[in-house]
Amino acid sequence: MTAWPEVAAAGTRRRDDVLLIAAATTGVTLSALAVAVVLASEQPGDRSIIALASALAVAVPVLVGIGVWHAGEYVRFGRLLVAWGLVDFLAVLSYSSDSAVYSLGRIGVWVVEPVAIATMLAFPSGRLRGTVERWIVVVISATVAVLFVPTAFLVDTYPEPSFWATCQDDCPENAFMVVATEPAFVDAWVRPLRELITIAVYVAVVGVLYRRLRASTDLGKRMVAPVLTVAIVRSLAIAGGLALRRAAPASVALDVASWIFVLCLPALALAFFIGILRSRLLAGNALQRLALGLRHQTEAEDLRDVLASALEDPSLEVAYWIPDHPGRWVDAAGKDVQLPVGQPGRCVTVVRERDRQLAAFIHDPALREQRPFVEAAGSFAASALENQRLRAQVDASLESLRASRARIQAAADSERRRIERDLHDGAQQRLAALRVRLDLAAEAVAEDPKQGALLLRELGEEVEDALDDVRSLARGIYPALLADRGVEEALQAAARRSPVAATVTTRGLGRYPPEIEAAVYFCCLEALQNVAKHARGATSASVTVVDDGALRFDVRDDGSGFVVDSVLEGTGLANMRDRVGAVGGKLTISSRPGAGTHVAGVIPLPQAGRPVDPRLPVEGRSPG
Repeated sequence: MTAWPEVAAAGTRRRDDVLLIAAATTGVTLSALAVAVVLASEQPGDRSIIALASALAVAVPVLVGIGVWHAGEYVRFGRLLVAWGLVDFLAVLSYSSDSAVYSLGRIGVWVVEPVAIATMLAFPSGRLRGTVERWIVVVISATVAVLFVPTAFLVDTYPEPSFWATCQDDCPENAFMVVATEPAFVDAWVRPLRELITIAVYVAVVGVLYRRLRASTDLGKRMVAPVLTVAIVRSLAIAGGLALRRAAPASVALDVASWIFVLCLPALALAFFIGILRSRLLAGNALQRLALGLRHQTEAEDLRDVLASALEDPSLEVAYWIPDHPGRWVDAAGKDVQLPVGQPGRCVTVVRERDRQLAAFIHDPALREQRPFVEAAGSFAASALENQRLRAQVDASLESLRASRARIQAAADSERRRIERDLHDGAQQRLAALRVRLDLAAEAVAEDPKQGALLLRELGEEVEDALDDVRSLARGIYPALLADRGVEEALQAAARRSPVAATVTTRGLGRYPPEIEAAVYFCCLEALQNVAKHARGATSASVTVVDDGALRFDVRDDGSGFVVDSVLEGTGLANMRDRVGAVGGKLTISSRPGAGTHVAGVIPLPQAGRPVDPRLPVEGRSPG
């Protein structure tokens, strides 16, 4: 039977295959149409060269995008590149001699620019990374939407010459004009303003790419450098072309700038391809060095150094996942680590093996765009990371054990001081007073036997009170009922004493080693006491203890609940964990505001030959 995740993955692959075929078919069709539009045009120029350039403007981005998409490494960017290539077809329509098709093509020239800029800035992840990039795309999109496209309904002709069309003064008229005459403000300030904004946007794009290049690792530099080069050339072509169109519209330099502008579209797509190819070659060499380095590493620091060298990030940190309850991240020494998720200046990549978390790389944000490479490095180092994770888990266990022992010792010292205080303030004081009154009774018996007898009877009551103090003290150390009758009856007695109404439910219980019975009893007792002290609004509590091969217990209340992490230390919860952990068990505490609190524990028991308390007969136990 096929697992659901496998079915979903197969469905996704099939959908992607269909989309890839559709994209390829559409790209080929539009490229052929682009050639047909140019060959059928009556505009001047070498139509074969123009047709080739037009076909490349559509086909190259689509083909490169399909290749990137199919490779599966930068799927989102591949889709964006395909969309850009398809949109380029609209600009090719400006080569047409038909007025309506030509007008649609001139609008398409404007629409291409926001898509081209978004594609450059989103390389290679397919996402805009920062606020500056988003604002650049917003500004150019708003400029096209407000200052370019609306003028298509106001002008009789488009600015000439066009960067795409080869016509000069004999271009087709605008088919979309809806006014009688062109408003003066369009040529007076709309066109200059939008051209200045366009130039400024391209300068900003070059600045962003240059800043990204400076901040990148060698892997990132090899990827971004070709894109930056073509982006600079295209920006200069646009800026120079806009200036020449106003100053010298008939110059050869403007023709050169126009051709550079058009050819930069397929060139930019090839730059994306070259950048990804160069980064893959460098990544392959880095992974080879990593594989060789892993053969010689033996310690956690050696592993970190090898990974830092391969990823070119000296600040790299490695954290290991410890699947306790709850799970946590630790460093190589077993100390807790808080992953800097969402913090500026650091990024986190989790290394997985199948569905298990092994480790996390805390690295420089410059590696964010090389996440597939970082994940590949983690996969190469999976075995070494697993070994170090196990070492870290042992160290974390030892650290927890040391902390637990320290808490247990502190609790024992505190309990000893409490016993000393109770003895001094309670039984000891009563016994000292009893000794004084015995002396007085002895004297009274000698002088007045009747009065002496009366004093002796009063002393008997004092002796009973002293015995009650001693019994109460003994119950606080280890309840006699727990030692004599086991967990069930001891918990029943504790529930009857609870200030909050409590019920006890048991199933299959027998007798167990004293340390296990004490762990269950005192954890349940501590939970009931916490209900009485801290569970605001609690009206009832329930205690359940079950033996189903393991000894399981849970305590629930209907109080207001709390955020567990905020009160995990103090309130006795750490002591409860230590008690259960000392007998090999696990304790979980869950609560949320308005939903009460649930304390649950499980203590493993042997399935056969389970040790029992020798103070009770075996028949008192239910079969395990």
